[in-house]
Amino acid sequence: MPRQADRERKRDVFSAAALAVIMRAGLDGLTVREVAREAGFTTGALTHYFDSKDQLLIAASEYAAELMRGHMDKVALAPSARRALRDLIYSALPATATMRGRWRFWVAFWERASYSADVAGVMRERYREWTARITSLIRRAQQQGEAPPQLDAERAGREFVALVDGIGVQVLLGVRGLSAPSQRQYIDSLLELRLGSAPENGVAARAPPAAPKRRPIT
Repeated sequence: MPRQADRERKRDVFSAAALAVIMRAGLDGLTVREVAREAGFTTGALTHYFDSKDQLLIAASEYAAELMRGHMDKVALAPSARRALRDLIYSALPATATMRGRWRFWVAFWERASYSADVAGVMRERYREWTARITSLIRRAQQQGEAPPQLDAERAGREFVALVDGIGVQVLLGVRGLSAPSQRQYIDSLLELRLGSAPENGVAARAPPAAPKRRPIT
């Protein structure tokens, strides 16, 4: 195996190991010894590829993002943009044990970002990519007549991101009433509120009624 390819393979192994450790034990469990043990290599081999804990954390983030991109790309291929949007957001919810583990990793990333400019920069890029994916599907839904044309797609995209974040944090805290079906119901409610009623037989989505204008006080 060429040296560069072998180096990339080992980086992926260590990145996957770091992700597994954080999902299992949180950021406090991310030690050189534990990641090396998870990867099946010596600590010396690990330190040859990563100079700091932040570098390892960022590599784990990039590895996790790459895993999700393949799934998200596949979901986005659905003929109905509205359905693709719903399924994309569903896939980010902490509705399974695997996704709850991913959320533990994501929250650990938040915590470290408040201290590390490098980690914060990576996190901003992750949010930019995630928001752009949602916004793009909302705009495609508008083009297909599955969402009202006057909807601010970018603003709606940010609302979906905020809702998913809120659900994720509360699930990790053990807040009651957030079963997997309940999580999806919250998403469905926001879809209905922002995109209007789901179109039937090719009929365009109906926009939510505008708020009544107040008369000035005289």
